[in-house]
Amino acid sequence: MARPGRVQRLLDGLDENDEAKYTVYLRPDTMAALPDPSVPKPLIENVELSEWVRQIVSEIGDSETGATIFWTGQRATVVLPPFPVKEDHFAPGIDGSDLYKIFERNLTVGVVLLRLGKYAIGVVRGRELLASKTDTRYVKNRHRAGGSSQRRFMRSRDRLIQELYDEACDVTRRVFEPHVDAIDYVFTGGERQTINGFLNRCDFFEKSAIPVMTRLLAVDRPSHKALEDIHREIWKSRVLVFEKVE
Repeated sequence: MARPGRVQRLLDGLDENDEAKYTVYLRPDTMAALPDPSVPKPLIENVELSEWVRQIVSEIGDSETGATIFWTGQRATVVLPPFPVKEDHFAPGIDGSDLYKIFERNLTVGVVLLRLGKYAIGVVRGRELLASKTDTRYVKNRHRAGGSSQRRFMRSRDRLIQELYDEACDVTRRVFEPHVDAIDYVFTGGERQTINGFLNRCDFFEKSAIPVMTRLLAVDRPSHKALEDIHREIWKSRVLVFEKVE
């Protein structure tokens, strides 16, 4: 994962290469359709290049933010940006202009950081933490005993987890609602199974219709400090490199 400054330095290095260069921007829905060979692809007239795009997209799979692909000779550098590509675009050379526009967007982001026993909820605009709430709630560790004792323990543990989800959902609603019309996206961070359980139980996101990104933010411990620094994770891009095999 790379922050915007690192991505820009990477593209500057590609631009110094003397080999032939091309750039293509793909929206998420375009990426989803590309692997289907029956779908026409008018974006790139060069048949060989168009087929290589299809192969790369097939290997990457779905991307909720689309992709930007930069070619230099026999190598393709793919940047999956933190927020969605808005328009398909093909250009000669290394053209990072639309990618930089994504980095420069003044977006408001809701953040839910959640692990069993602790949560941190916040609203972030740029680097500024506009609102936040953190707390802990006891959840029993896993029990190794068997039989009826284990079943009672697991019922109790499941109840505590559901109570954690309900409390975190209520706090999310209270923290987000004053900013709900301004929030562009929601990001979550923590352990995938815990986050999925929370999202399945909390109906606030469905009712508010705010897009919830599937990318998990890297966070060790949900805390106020983690929220203050979370903009660094929000704006990271995934970078992949593919070599063309003759």
